[in-house]
Amino acid sequence: MKAIILAGGKSSRMGQDKASMILGGKTLIQHIIDNLSFVFDEIFISGNHSNYPISKGIIKDVTTQKGPMGGIRSALEFCQEDIFVCSCDMPFVSSDLIENILQKKVEYRINVVRFGEKIYPVVGIYPFSILNDLKKTIENGNLRMTSFLEQQNAHYIDFEDSFEHQLLNINTPENFKTAEKIIKSKLK
Repeated sequence: MKAIILAGGKSSRMGQDKASMILGGKTLIQHIIDNLSFVFDEIFISGNHSNYPISKGIIKDVTTQKGPMGGIRSALEFCQEDIFVCSCDMPFVSSDLIENILQKKVEYRINVVRFGEKIYPVVGIYPFSILNDLKKTIENGNLRMTSFLEQQNAHYIDFEDSFEHQLLNINTPENFKTAEKIIKSKLK
């Protein structure tokens, strides 16, 4: 299984490219590459920028402006196998959390993280077998990840409080400030 970092978004709420923001001395995307490399031999970046750090390579979007679903579609088409995805704005996803997902996965189903009532569709496993359904959903203009997960009978992997900070999505300047506090507390 290959790991895919989803980095094709507009970063509109942040106002700048999130993946390239510096947190604790390195870019957000480098944090994720480092964490994924403990578990996966091959890590690709799904997005349309070419200035990202070295990974296995950049997977360009097949169709642009389709959000995470477009990135997952492009990655599945490129890899031709099941993939593990993680968003570029989640630098605290650890190898422990990733291993936990891999151990609890249900074969041939989408497996994503859930914490309490919140679903994290951009952290988990997408099987190659969903590619045709994903294409049709995108072509029909339905880009809501949660709707697609329901349609596909996704398997939700529940995590307890000890993993909560690992699921921080850095979407806004306020989220970034929270991430800086987490990094500072780890360095103490």
